[in-house]
Amino acid sequence: MVNKKDEALINAPIIEQNSPEKEKYELFKALYSLYDYVNLLNITDLSIKRLYTSGSGFEIGESHFMDYIKVFAKKHIHPNDIDNYLEYADPINIQERFNDSDKNFSMAYFRARVDGGTYVWKAFIVLKPSFADEGTFLVCIRDVDYETEHILIKNDYVRLFNDLPLAYAVFQLEGESAEELKEINLIYASNRLSKLLKLDFSKILGLNFLSMLREEEKPVIKMFYDAAYNGKRDRRIFYLRHFEKWFCLITDQAASPGRCAVLFEDVTKEHMNTEKLGMEWRTDNIIINCTKLLHSGLPLEIAINEIIKSVGEAVGAERIYIIECTKENCFSETYEWVNNGTESAIDRFQNMAKEDLLNWEAEYPGAFSLVLNDVESIKDGHPKLYDKCKYLNIKSLIEIPIYDEEKLIGYFGALNSFDGIDVDVKELMETISYFLSSEFGRKRLMEELERKSVYDALCGVKNRSAMEMTAKRLKKRHYSVGVLYADANGLKQVNDTQGHEAGDELLKRICSVMKRRFNRENIYRAGGDEFVIIVSKVAKDSFMELCESLKKDFEEAENISVAIGWDWGAVSGNLDKIMKCADTLMYEDKANYYRKNNRRRSSDRC
Repeated sequence: MVNKKDEALINAPIIEQNSPEKEKYELFKALYSLYDYVNLLNITDLSIKRLYTSGSGFEIGESHFMDYIKVFAKKHIHPNDIDNYLEYADPINIQERFNDSDKNFSMAYFRARVDGGTYVWKAFIVLKPSFADEGTFLVCIRDVDYETEHILIKNDYVRLFNDLPLAYAVFQLEGESAEELKEINLIYASNRLSKLLKLDFSKILGLNFLSMLREEEKPVIKMFYDAAYNGKRDRRIFYLRHFEKWFCLITDQAASPGRCAVLFEDVTKEHMNTEKLGMEWRTDNIIINCTKLLHSGLPLEIAINEIIKSVGEAVGAERIYIIECTKENCFSETYEWVNNGTESAIDRFQNMAKEDLLNWEAEYPGAFSLVLNDVESIKDGHPKLYDKCKYLNIKSLIEIPIYDEEKLIGYFGALNSFDGIDVDVKELMETISYFLSSEFGRKRLMEELERKSVYDALCGVKNRSAMEMTAKRLKKRHYSVGVLYADANGLKQVNDTQGHEAGDELLKRICSVMKRRFNRENIYRAGGDEFVIIVSKVAKDSFMELCESLKKDFEEAENISVAIGWDWGAVSGNLDKIMKCADTLMYEDKANYYRKNNRRRSSDRC
């Protein structure tokens, strides 16, 4: 006689008609003896049917599977397990689990409510019989044994610990000493740790943490070893480059020797704030010291050399340089500091057009400064600038332009190896460049004032005031000295007939002729049309030869007539006498000119 279990087996629409009845019978006999509930699931039409139950409870009130699992989860599954249960029972996930493996069953444990409202652990199994139709599964539920329940309860506590807001790990260390460690294997990690380290939680266990530590992070290894084998508790802050974070690590021995328990706390934000304040303080301190040097009373050249030395040492550069605009579109390197082992390059950068410099403004229009931590980063985007940098062996660069009233007057730059230092390099150099701009502007103003005080604006030679200072200085010396007086003939006539502009041009032409033979620094405009040349430390023959050559130059010059006279003395202390003699000879030459041209000299004097 067929019992109810066998009747359920015979009537089950899950096998083909020609399947062996005995095989089906044995299968269901085993299922009914093992499980409290056996249900039939058809994923194709998402239907579920109860085949067997050993008692009341867990009834099927819905024939549609999706409705069934939602109602079942709400009525019978522990609230903390509902999400995991719905994920496990999802028909798509069921199908994928069997497609991805050659197994014919899957199992999971969930807490289910039983009579009296208590929750007990139940095993939920999905079976795929070999003779079943495609998309047909058996869904079974049974109690768990004592040992399994004990493990699940223990896992409950593990999950509870995992959910605490702690990034916690346990490592197994393998090695005879801290220096000889071969592995630091991660054998436990909390959920918070995997999120903190941005590692896949399913792959984090078994990870060799030692492979993630760099050479400079050896103190971390020593800290772990001391905790694992010496039971030493410690708390220290490290930057772990692999994770690009600052961590406060708290270590202690875990359970047994060789294991290290570690708490990870991300202190990157706090550390960066502290570092930023420290960096700002150190940067400001260097800036203050540099400004003190500028206003210490030292000669400007010495002060600037000290400043670029301070900057170079602070930023760890190979070379610090200052380039100045010496004349229109002509730039020369005027200051340089190099560290030990770096070759000077100041002579290489003299009298260069702006286009011959890096000229990065053309590549980065509108940029105030150029900061390249790695020249390789511009290889594709700015090939022209990249080629210049490679030619000059530049690996990293900061260059700040120096302006004076919006006019470019130079550059302040640092080259190579300033990564990882504890000052704000860009802020430091931009601020120093501002002070340099002020000093260079003041220097240029003073030079302009000095030039105007000692140079004649029209002719570009020195003026009478400069001549008097030179004469005063030479009278106190015992140098040889030569003096030449020159006076333009016919200047008044040119002014009256052609205008004063023509007269000015005549004077400039006279100066141009004199500059062929004598240095501009030795030529003075003593008055309207009168010039004096004073040369010290010169041999008599050489001076006389220069004077004769100048006289010939004047005679051969077109539309120029100049009266000249010269004298030489062995002792500059007698300069007044020498100058008077030269002046007298010049007037004699001028008198000859007027006699020769039948004109009155007095009428031609300005």
